[in-house]
Amino acid sequence: MALSPLSKPPGIQRVLIVGAGWVGRQIAARMAQHGVNVWLFDRKRAVCEHSLEWIRSIVGQRIESSSPAVIADWISKVQIAEQICLPDMDLVIESVPEQISLKKRVLGEISERYPPPVIIASNSSYFTPKMLSRFVEAPERFAHFHFHVPVQQESVADIVGCDATQTQVIDQLCELSLRIGQPPLRLRHENPGYVFNWLLQSLLRASLELVAKDITEPAEIDRSWRAVTNMPLGPFGIMDRIGLDVIEQVLSNARWAESDDVSLDRLIAVLQGPLRQGNLGVKTGKGFYDYPDNSHENE
Repeated sequence: MALSPLSKPPGIQRVLIVGAGWVGRQIAARMAQHGVNVWLFDRKRAVCEHSLEWIRSIVGQRIESSSPAVIADWISKVQIAEQICLPDMDLVIESVPEQISLKKRVLGEISERYPPPVIIASNSSYFTPKMLSRFVEAPERFAHFHFHVPVQQESVADIVGCDATQTQVIDQLCELSLRIGQPPLRLRHENPGYVFNWLLQSLLRASLELVAKDITEPAEIDRSWRAVTNMPLGPFGIMDRIGLDVIEQVLSNARWAESDDVSLDRLIAVLQGPLRQGNLGVKTGKGFYDYPDNSHENE
């Protein structure tokens, strides 16, 4: 039986994540770890089952010293949704691939099945709220709630609405973000790629240009970056973490970095080699580099 408005706990308590892939499952694990009840939905149930197994594996790795009851409680907070429409949801997050046609379909279906006051959010990496809000009925309850991978690490969550978004929607997302240990980065205005991705795109583009112009190999570019900056990952290692399919989608759809020197098509061609072999980065065990044991990556 649904809770009455007076007895319902404050804040967002029940979340549906549509898209149980590499990022969706990480968001689910993070929320469950901090006591939020989460449901995962994907058109392919096998994707949800695989994600649930992954979550079970990282629970055991991260809280080995905890009691079986604590572990069981965390795992029990993530469930597979048999259908996209569930009762009593507070928040529905779209976390499907960065393809405008797919996001249009998914956001349209979500908004039809979940009337206000259910909050609808997108985890889009580069599309702006203005671009996606037109697919949502009652866009005043729509905003972007963007997580950085690996979500299990301490980071920030980008939160920004469109012109129609109500302030209380942003406030509720910020409160949830704090509750799950991802301090909110509340933007005053929307921007493709928010803050970090906006900065990162220049580095990734420059790195792909060096390969496209046959200056040197990805490993050498990363070696230079790591040696000079003393950072653990270079740009190609970063791309492997994000997912080469995501990078290609961003280049193809957002087209954020046209250049007179090296065409965008040449940059995408650098990605096509590993992509044709199904090597998407950390999530498949191989990208620009090999990850023979990726069972605990992106925790």
